[in-house]
Amino acid sequence: MEVLNHNPHLLFYAILAGAVVLIRIPLIGKYFRSVNTLLHESGHAVAAILSSGEVIHIELGSDTSGSAYTKSGSKLKALFVSFSGYPFAAAFSGLLIALSVGHQYIWVFYILLTVALLNLAFFVRNTYGLAWLFTFSGLILFVFWVGNNMLSYVFALAVSLISLSETVFSTLIILYLGFSQPRKAGDLTNLAKISGIPAAIWALLITFLVTILVYYTITHYFPSPLQPIV
Repeated sequence: MEVLNHNPHLLFYAILAGAVVLIRIPLIGKYFRSVNTLLHESGHAVAAILSSGEVIHIELGSDTSGSAYTKSGSKLKALFVSFSGYPFAAAFSGLLIALSVGHQYIWVFYILLTVALLNLAFFVRNTYGLAWLFTFSGLILFVFWVGNNMLSYVFALAVSLISLSETVFSTLIILYLGFSQPRKAGDLTNLAKISGIPAAIWALLITFLVTILVYYTITHYFPSPLQPIV
C-alpha cells in the first residue's frame, strides 16, 4: 500500500485492474455496469430536452440493458436523440475520470448523485431501475459520509473507469450488430428506420466518435505506466 501511495500511476492501474475484475463478478458486476446504462439513457433524455422533445420514461434493466422512451417533433430531432446515447456516455465517463484523477472526487459524487436523483424523480419508473437508483444513491452518500480520502478516490475512479470500459465494450457490440443483425441493433435500428441510412453506417459513425472521445480521455487523463517506481 505504501508503494501505491507514493506512485499514483500504479494506484490508478491497480484500480483499473480491480474494476475490470469487479465487472466480471456475477450480480455485483452487472450492478456497477449499470452506471453506464444510466449515463447512456440519460444522454437520450438530455438530447430530447435540448431538442424541445419529451421524455416519457426510462427503464434500467437488471441485465444492464436500458430504454429511453421519448417524443420528438421531427425526424432530425429524433435522429439527434437516438444518436446521443453512446457519445454522451463516453464524454461523461471521460469527465468523471478527469475529475477523479484531479482528486476532485467530491464533484464526481455530486454529479452522479444529481443524475441518479433526477432520473429517480422524473424518468425511471420500472422496479429494478428504482431499486438500483435508490441503492446506488445510498452507496454514494455512504462513501461521502465515511469521509476517507483514499476510499473516496478509489470509489470515484473505479466507477468512472467501469463506465468508460463499459462504453467501449457496448460500442463494440453495436458495431458488430450493425453489420450482422441490423434489425436487432437497438439505437442503430432506430436510426436506420428514421433516416433510411443502413445501420452499419450509423455503427461506424458512432464508433468513430466514441473512439475519439475515449482516445482523448486516455491520452489526457491516464498516467504513463512507464513512470519509475519511487
